[in-house]
Amino acid sequence: MTTQAAPAAAADRLAAALAANRASPSAARERELINLRLAAFREREWPDPVPGAIDRPPATSCSSLPEVPAAALDAEALRDGIQGAGGLIVRALLDRTTAAELRAQLDRAFAARHAAALDDGSPADERWYGRASGVVGGPQQFASQGKAPQQAGSLWAVDSPATAFTLCELYHALGLPALLAGYFGEPGVLSARKWVLRKVPPKPTRNAGWHQDGRFLGDGIRTVNLWIALSDCGEGASAPGMELVGGREPVIHPTGTDGALFDWTVGPELVERLSAERPLLYPRFAPGDALFFDHYNLHRTGTGPADSGFRYAVESWFFAASTAPAKQQPLVL
Repeated sequence: MTTQAAPAAAADRLAAALAANRASPSAARERELINLRLAAFREREWPDPVPGAIDRPPATSCSSLPEVPAAALDAEALRDGIQGAGGLIVRALLDRTTAAELRAQLDRAFAARHAAALDDGSPADERWYGRASGVVGGPQQFASQGKAPQQAGSLWAVDSPATAFTLCELYHALGLPALLAGYFGEPGVLSARKWVLRKVPPKPTRNAGWHQDGRFLGDGIRTVNLWIALSDCGEGASAPGMELVGGREPVIHPTGTDGALFDWTVGPELVERLSAERPLLYPRFAPGDALFFDHYNLHRTGTGPADSGFRYAVESWFFAASTAPAKQQPLVL
């Protein structure tokens, strides 16, 4: 009698699929990599939540966010920035060439989504836009029937398998797994629902809503968001940047009040009161610059009267693995 071997664990199959895709990329394999990252998270028994290093007290004075070069980025700098000042800017986390290559990948992903909406896609587009079977839910993929499909806006990274593969390879090359483990005191995992490719059009006369991501993500979480600019943006640039309330206050502010645009946004009147003690910041970012913050950070897409260009960026929300909500569809790095 022959005993059938047990299926290999998802983590082992993930390692094999990664090696195969590095040698010969394919749309089917890149979609399966997404499924394997989801399965590897589900299969692993994560420890109970553990505290990281001692939390930092909020900064008593914060006129700007701290900045470090990529070479100085470590868990201590990350902790000082996020917990002390509300965020950390890392200059030139990516070099200009890598930023330009990623920007081109975003253009391909949005173009492939546009082609799919018109039922005009090609086999080559399948690497750049196509959902893995294990991913569920998500925002409306296209504009309403009868309207032109979106060619910009936001797109889940997992819906662009080739881009997701590139980004995960890049995160490892940057040492993010070790950085996050040092910050959280345990491994960090990605959120499929909050891992987003952004191509934001200029809207000089429209103000975006102030918000905190902690309002949507659940209780008892520990997070780090990595936002990477892929184009010149922010104060003095031709593309919209990120506007933030400086400092860190670990509370979720009321929404839908004080003149708020929507029931999920923090009203501008409340932001104005907060700004009496905490500065409003509108940093300038070059392609490859990065911004780290957590779910308490109060921010919005900035606008300027001279905005005329698209802002390209990648936003990646990481959770401490033991606190990652299942609804966020966690993926291992």
